Amino acid sequence: MSDMDSDAAQMTGGAKPSLPQAGGLAASPEAVGDAERNPIFDALVATGEEDVAGLVAYSIYKQNKRAWLDDFIKTTGRAPSEAESRSYIIGESTERRLSIYRRLADLTLTGESPGRLGARKPVSSIGSATGALWALAIVVALAVLLLAIHAGYFNGAK
Repeated sequence: MSDMDSDAAQMTGGAKPSLPQAGGLAASPEAVGDAERNPIFDALVATGEEDVAGLVAYSIYKQNKRAWLDDFIKTTGRAPSEAESRSYIIGESTERRLSIYRRLADLTLTGESPGRLGARKPVSSIGSATGALWALAIVVALAVLLLAIHAGYFNGAK
């Protein structure tokens, strides 16, 4: 049972044979060897180190995968086939997607909101108040200038 199949079985209530649960995670007999290791985990998490950023990136990947799986099941009424699951993993393992997961992890660990990636930071209220005052000053200056021109102040008629 692949990683995607175990998620699908949990979400659909499927009764695929598995080993007893340890820590709330179902172990499967097929997942014992390295062949069943998730390539995304290996690409995101450095080996031999305590790679917190990599682990956070992997957890973000898992959240996205679970959301995709939930949407897939809602849309099709079935769990994805092995080919569909592999297609998803191939799409998620591109260098661009992996770098996005790493960037989201960095933002999360620095306390920034990953949901605002690429969005502009909000302008502070002090900055917007200053901008409003400058705009008002410019409008008033233009009004005074227009009144002076209209009154003929610049034509020599005082």
